[in-house]
Amino acid sequence: MSRCLRIFGAYSFRLTRRHSTLLLIASFIVMVTAVLQLYAYRHHDHLHHQPILGDFIYKPGKFLRGKQPQNQSYCMFNYGLPDTLKWDSFRIYPSPETGSQSSYRVIYDAITGMAYANYSKTQAVTYVTQATPEFLYHIVEIARYWDGPISIAVYVPRYDLDLTMQIMKQLCHCYPGMMKVSLHLFYPKRIPPKIRTLEEKMRSLVTAAPTVSTTNETVEDLLRKRLENYRRLDNKTRAKYIQWVRKNKVERMMMKLPVKGEPVANLPFKDCSGLDSYDFDTFRKSTAMMYPINVGRNVARNASKTNYFLVSDIEMIPSRGLATKFLKMVRKLMGDEKRDSGCVFAKTVFVVPLFEVIEGQIIPHDKETLVRMVASNRAMYFHQRVCIHCQRFPGLQTWLIRTPTDALEPMLISKREYPYHRWEPLYFGSNKEPWYSEMLTWEGRQDKMTQMLELCLLKYRMVILDGGFLCHAAAARPSHRQKRAERLNTQNYIKIIKSFKTRYRDRENSGCRIDYGCKRR
Repeated sequence: MSRCLRIFGAYSFRLTRRHSTLLLIASFIVMVTAVLQLYAYRHHDHLHHQPILGDFIYKPGKFLRGKQPQNQSYCMFNYGLPDTLKWDSFRIYPSPETGSQSSYRVIYDAITGMAYANYSKTQAVTYVTQATPEFLYHIVEIARYWDGPISIAVYVPRYDLDLTMQIMKQLCHCYPGMMKVSLHLFYPKRIPPKIRTLEEKMRSLVTAAPTVSTTNETVEDLLRKRLENYRRLDNKTRAKYIQWVRKNKVERMMMKLPVKGEPVANLPFKDCSGLDSYDFDTFRKSTAMMYPINVGRNVARNASKTNYFLVSDIEMIPSRGLATKFLKMVRKLMGDEKRDSGCVFAKTVFVVPLFEVIEGQIIPHDKETLVRMVASNRAMYFHQRVCIHCQRFPGLQTWLIRTPTDALEPMLISKREYPYHRWEPLYFGSNKEPWYSEMLTWEGRQDKMTQMLELCLLKYRMVILDGGFLCHAAAARPSHRQKRAERLNTQNYIKIIKSFKTRYRDRENSGCRIDYGCKRR
């Protein structure tokens, strides 16, 4: 009996041990699955119902449809612009961050905004942005909703200046709000801007004019006649004919060959609402030049006459009254005496939340409308579907559930630390903040990352604002990635990080996380 009990006990022990191992394995699998599900729920899109697609087509300047340009210009052009560029009438500057070592040059105040010329640096706040010619028409939407001066830097290598002036001439004769805009030019040192002469403009009109056929002959009839004429030739005349054809073919090819980088024709504006398509050729695109976006940001920021400004992107439309509300908030927080003396908050920037609407939806201009659109999946935080960490700001859900008010107010104070160490916000700031790195390009992605890291190393506070926002129309996903540009940005990013380690050696344990490379989902 005792021997049977011992055998049964040994068997039960082995069975229990084996089952315990299986139970542990099963528990581990369940735990891992649960963690992955929670992570997916938090970091990925979880739509409760299908988004509502509208039929609205966003187009910058659409509100000006049917209006024709006036004889009066609302802009003050300088230096002979928009028809020519008088090089001896202005001073050329290097880009702000790199200085005399820069490979870019700057022409400030090609257009001077007059709407706020008599305001002091504390009575207004500037919208600072940059663009290439194909995005320039968006400036009219900013002028429509921004109650303050606008400073924009445009990239104009070679004949891209001509395209820029065509667009600005059109806008400045169409919309009174363009009086707010000051425009500055920047370009590669070795590729200065140009404007076509009157003769070149007339030639482009002629070459662009369609040829009208005065006969009813088809292409087949013409080819048949040419073939018959060729068969009638003898050996001597055929040789002369072939020589003549070759000569004329080369001449025709040379006549049709456009100058590299020169626009093919004048931009076809039908009315003040702009072009049907902005996918026109530019010198930058035809030569595959990368866009030095941070040079533009620094130039436009450096030209600002106010001590507070909002560095933004040209496709970001401000909510209604954002500039006025910000000035009231700063005065309330700081007090009249300090504000009037030109004081700014030390090591503090004021972050504006960024959103985008889905295709077919109208851009909202107040928080109440925006929150309803987010709840029905017609809007989301900016780049949510492209780069989940880039614009997801601390307190997003809190921001959405807070009751909308007419005032702009601080919601919370954050820092650029994990898990928001790859956050690239747009903010109200001053010239006390470090420059954007001019080594990084737009095509290489995440061009604001190094400036955000430097703000962290300098122990800046980031105040999230409630009551205002910037919104983007339906953002198109990039059709292809420019791996060469991303590789160059990564290499330059590593160089910048190394320079930070030398410059901020005493702050290595500051909690500012460093990631090498520019990653997106």
